[in-house]
Amino acid sequence: MGGIRRLLIVVPVLAALLLPSAARSGPLTVGAYYYAWYAPDGARWGLGYVRSQLDPPEQPLLGEYSSNDPSVIAQHFAWAQQYGIGVFFTSWDGPGTFSDTTIRDDLFPSPARGPTRIALMYESLARFPLGPDARIHLDDAGVARLVSDFDYMARTYFSLPGYYRIDGRPVVILYASRIFEGPFADAIHEIRAHLEAAYGIDPYLIGDEVDWDDPPDPARIALFDAITGYALYSRTQPATMIGADFLDRVSQRVEQFHRIAAKEGVAFIPDATPGYDDLGERLAEAHHVLPRTVGATSLLEETLSLAAPLVDPSLDLLAVTSFNEWNEDTEIEPTAPAAPAGGPAALTQGFPFTAFGTTPLEELSEFVDRWDDTPPAAPLRAVRSR
Repeated sequence: MGGIRRLLIVVPVLAALLLPSAARSGPLTVGAYYYAWYAPDGARWGLGYVRSQLDPPEQPLLGEYSSNDPSVIAQHFAWAQQYGIGVFFTSWDGPGTFSDTTIRDDLFPSPARGPTRIALMYESLARFPLGPDARIHLDDAGVARLVSDFDYMARTYFSLPGYYRIDGRPVVILYASRIFEGPFADAIHEIRAHLEAAYGIDPYLIGDEVDWDDPPDPARIALFDAITGYALYSRTQPATMIGADFLDRVSQRVEQFHRIAAKEGVAFIPDATPGYDDLGERLAEAHHVLPRTVGATSLLEETLSLAAPLVDPSLDLLAVTSFNEWNEDTEIEPTAPAAPAGGPAALTQGFPFTAFGTTPLEELSEFVDRWDDTPPAAPLRAVRSR
């Protein structure tokens, strides 16, 4: 029923958490975070990205493109279909922005879209200012903005062919949901009530709650249909926390959120990432680099392996950060051929940087291909009823 949250069946908590995984309901769906914000004037590229500043530079295979270029869009969809990406979780900055018009007028209508689906990721940091405590402080005007933005998304996007749905419900990811303060629960309830009354829509809301710095908040998690974590990188992590140490400690952190989500009857969407380096854009902030290799393997392969047993068998959905966020160097979009970089050390912090071409996409594709041949694990599951 629209607007009514799914409830836990009244059973002992331990039993609910330890139920074995059911057989997989279908193939794995991979959703990759996608950015349609590269404008024709090059403004976004001009903010800086580390690979353009290496010696020698490592450029995108398609160059510093515009996101509304039909040939670029066609190639992105072709790569998605070739390498097993089923959904683009597409960054949306608000009504009338470049990302809005590009998603609406260029991505969805593209004849190359084929089976690839699109869901919006609500860019909270583009819609609300941060307070001095790096939090978003909602007031009545902020709640009204949230409801208005979701109304716009419902009117503009949710009925489009190719919009991604779960159980028939249009999906929206609320980026950085964990940093909202004030009447956030009221805002989520008002969004749901408004969309139900105005359009008969019960949106499938995914909260970006899984985080290194903030502890799990069961009441906040319970507001959502599912939770995920955009990235477990944090500037507060020790610079020495890389490789196996990073994987071990992040795994423990993710499991905290996983258990609470199960207890609250909320689905879980694990995330994999190939690395992180935003020094090309934010050198003055002196963040540490999260390298792309862990010993003889890649960080992407390792984080995919960590994510596998956490995939919710009711969704068979896994996220990847990101398809093309070049400013933070989380992209798996192919690079052009180039010789291995020799620095500068201020950007690489001594880690190897190589033009990886299609290797991350191939690693992802191999993981997806193996999925059906891998016995399902027994992740924590809450028992839910409709």
